[in-house]
Amino acid sequence: MGLMSLSAFAILIFTSWKQKRAIQELDSNLSETKEALNNAQHQTKKLMGEFSKIIQVQFAEWNFTQTEKEVALLLLKGLSLDEIATVRETKEKTVRQQASNLYKKAKIAGRHELVAYFFEDLLIV
Repeated sequence: MGLMSLSAFAILIFTSWKQKRAIQELDSNLSETKEALNNAQHQTKKLMGEFSKIIQVQFAEWNFTQTEKEVALLLLKGLSLDEIATVRETKEKTVRQQASNLYKKAKIAGRHELVAYFFEDLLIV
């Protein structure tokens, strides 16, 4: 009986030790993953800032007014003309005219070409 108790106790200690090692390994992996995620998020923010600068430079080259820049950014974000009018607290007809003006300045046909101008090179083929 004592030998069985001792064996059971040894198995219990060994199992506990294995679980502790597994938890430590998982904790280490979790820390590495969190660090990798943090680095990826930092890199993403940096790239987003650079992309935003590229967009602003292009808007300046097209000689967009501040209003046209705002409308163009909202178009790039995918908002409808009605949604842009609501956000900007103006009429849809006004936004439609502003969009038309910026398309002419950029020498593009419409929203799809505006989006494609900035995003087509980002697509992986």
